[in-house]
Amino acid sequence: MNTRSPVLARGRLFIIPLAAACAVAPFTLHAQTDVTSLSPVVVSATRTPQDLQYASSSVTSFSLPALADMQVTDLRTALAGTPGVTVVNSGAVGSQSSVFVRGANSDQTLFVVDGVRLNTTNISYANFLGGADLTGLARLEVLRGPQSALYGSSAMGGVILLETAHGGGTSTDVAAASVGSFGSLDASVAVAGVANTFDYSVSLTREQTDNDLPDNRYKDWSYSTRLEGQISPWLLVGATLRGLKGQYEEPGPITYFSPGNVQAVTDLATTYAEVRASEQFRSRLTGGWYQDEYTFNDGVPYDFYYARNTREILDWQNTWEASSWSELVAGANAEWSHYQAGGMTTDRSLAGFFSSMLHPTRDLELTAGLRYDHFDTAGEATTWHAGAAYRLGKDTKLRATYGTGFNAPTPADRYGLPPYLLPNPGIFPEKSRGWDVGLDQTVLDGRITLGVTYFENRFRDLLEYQVKNPVTYAGSEVNVDRATTSGIELQTNAKLISVFTMSAGYTYLHAVDDVTETRLIRRPRHALDASLDAQVTRKWLIGAAAHLVADRVDGAFTSSPLGGYTTFRLYTSYAIRPDLILKMRVENLLDRKYQEIAGYPALPRGAYGSVEWRF
Repeated sequence: MNTRSPVLARGRLFIIPLAAACAVAPFTLHAQTDVTSLSPVVVSATRTPQDLQYASSSVTSFSLPALADMQVTDLRTALAGTPGVTVVNSGAVGSQSSVFVRGANSDQTLFVVDGVRLNTTNISYANFLGGADLTGLARLEVLRGPQSALYGSSAMGGVILLETAHGGGTSTDVAAASVGSFGSLDASVAVAGVANTFDYSVSLTREQTDNDLPDNRYKDWSYSTRLEGQISPWLLVGATLRGLKGQYEEPGPITYFSPGNVQAVTDLATTYAEVRASEQFRSRLTGGWYQDEYTFNDGVPYDFYYARNTREILDWQNTWEASSWSELVAGANAEWSHYQAGGMTTDRSLAGFFSSMLHPTRDLELTAGLRYDHFDTAGEATTWHAGAAYRLGKDTKLRATYGTGFNAPTPADRYGLPPYLLPNPGIFPEKSRGWDVGLDQTVLDGRITLGVTYFENRFRDLLEYQVKNPVTYAGSEVNVDRATTSGIELQTNAKLISVFTMSAGYTYLHAVDDVTETRLIRRPRHALDASLDAQVTRKWLIGAAAHLVADRVDGAFTSSPLGGYTTFRLYTSYAIRPDLILKMRVENLLDRKYQEIAGYPALPRGAYGSVEWRF
């Protein structure tokens, strides 16, 4: 099994309007009964809370209430309409999903969940992303560009940050249930509160669907919880738990019927303690345990595959607000990984990092970072990052970043996995360099927001499988490939009157293999999202959105043209009472037939209705 393959992605396609996210500057969004502002603070860009108005990195911070209004309930859908981000799904709900950020490969995007790194080159996020919902989340961010200086391996394309909801007395408890096409049934509940001196949050979701093809059913349970307490003015302690258990009937591609049953289980637990030694200095230690289990069985005797990946993580971060114009962050990270798939391999990594954020003037922010990573079985890497943001008055921001990234090979890549994957102890991590420059502009007192970003990334020493034995096809991974990606991200959001919210986003991407001079698969050259929402009354919201993908290639062995497509969705909601809301949506309104991955048809038109109770 080639865990590095970008193949396999899945899910039903929803189109999320660009009003759901802010790429580099905050702007207002509709809500069910009032206007909701995106948080002006992001965490992913510097590993500490940062005013988004001064962020030099290209970062999207999502408004989770706005996503709920637009009836976007799962993670893969929320990410799919983000500028510079491509999510591909292998047809139906329940299979795997893959992310390509600014053209980087699917294993070159890092998920950071509750302060710890979720995936590695050897441990894929595909099953997690395939079934993860948004219930129980407090924060969702997408950070684009090489970010290894902050987060280490797998962050060559960018970072997706998730944070479990906090408790407290002001949270709203929500229960929801929905039914729809393809025998879809969903139910979820999320509660939060205070018990003694501890805040808590708990969420639970059940999802099941028959999908559109025969023998293609899917069902899962997912959950999250957080317990956090301020033990003293100087000590905060807490723990989180998040997991997913899914069962999927895999029909295989339509070109080669290959049915099987997949069971995927992911669990992540963290504990943390933060000591605030003074108003200016705080230190946080986070311990994490993550396990991913994957089982495939097609019913044929001896044709059974099982893989279990387990990781233990320690992350130590110290933040010093050295002065009113400077903040320094330094820390260390240690991870122990165990891979079981026909045998057991282990790996250990150690890292140290340092970053700074400076405000030499009121309108200028400078950032810089440096990190060193060492792997017992995969070599070492030193990465760095620098950025600047400058505000010209209150309405204009100029920004630029430059950074490096790396992706560590797996132990199997280096030591082999007989009989087909031969050892190659001389391989070393993949590397990248990338930069971007952007402009953000608001007009009419912030009622219209415009943003444009140009980016370029150069990848080298990419791993490629080379056949050594033409009879058995046995071979090894070697560092031979190079690639370049570049493009433009445009976005706009407008709320000229209180009733209507309009938004649009466009991404142009040029992604090419520099060795073969062919295009990289599953990276569309053009992607466009547009939406229009109307808050007809305080109780009634209606909205429509369109998603266009054009000029793309796919294929297991060659880059073959794959037709573009345009889909539309409609959604509406009505508040019978402030605490009881009815919702309805239609996906793929024109019943467009298309494939995000060659051989895996997307779902046809579907209608869904739900009821939400806030208590």
